[in-house]
This record gives sequence, structure tokens and C-alpha cells, in this order.
Amino acid sequence: MTNPYEDNPQAQPSPPPSPYGQPGQAQPSPPNPYAQSGQFQPSGQPMPYGQQPYGAPPQEHPQGTLILIFGILGIFITIFAPIAWYLGNKAKKEVQASGIQYSNEQNISVGRMLGKIFTIIALVSIALTIIITIIVIAVGASQSG
Repeated sequence: MTNPYEDNPQAQPSPPPSPYGQPGQAQPSPPNPYAQSGQFQPSGQPMPYGQQPYGAPPQEHPQGTLILIFGILGIFITIFAPIAWYLGNKAKKEVQASGIQYSNEQNISVGRMLGKIFTIIALVSIALTIIITIIVIAVGASQSG
């Protein structure tokens, strides 16, 4: 049996290592969950999840939303469909010529396609109306005389 009050204890357990270490010693860094993504701020700190490390988001084309609205209105008011098609083609050429990536290019494409589809539908319905009118007039004229 050992006496705890003795000057020379025989075998005392060493204290557990401090998680903070000794002053002046380098600390091992914990595993970094962002290390695989390669996204770091200039200070070396990882970027928070979901944020992009680059500057401002791409700009919007000034007529992108207008083209989409005109394409949708072309469903109900026929005159807006060819306007959406025309503006969509014009904007598409501008985007290709400038080489700038716009954030609303999808709006331009959708509005342009809606304008194209409903312009074609309107032209076909006008042509069918004219053909049916001619047939009705021809049948009415043949029966009366």
C-alpha cells in the first residue's frame, strides 16, 4: 500500500493531454469539411456551403423578362406572339454576338419558343378560317343558282 503523502510517489498516472496543448506548441487542425471542394476565401478560410467563390452573379439581359411575358400573352392575345418571336430572335443574336453569359437566357428561349409556336398556330387558324369561308361561300353560291 502506498502513502499518498510521501515525497516520492512510486508510479502516478500522468495527467490526460489537454485538448488545447501547451502554450507555444502548434495545434493539430481538425479535419476540414470544405477541403475537398476547393472553395476558399482569400484569407484561406473555406467558403460557407452554397456560396460561390467568384464575384457578382451574371447580369440579366434587359429584354429577357419582356420576351417571356410577351410569349405567354401570345397564348391569349395573338399579336404578342410574333412580337415575342421577333424580340427573342433579336436577343438571341445579341447574346451570341456579345458572348456574355446572361442569367435569364432561359427566359429568352422560352418566350421565343412560345412566340414561335403561337404565331404558327395563329397563322394556321387564319388560313383555315379563310379556307372554310371560301368553301361556305362556294357551297352557298352553288345551291342558290
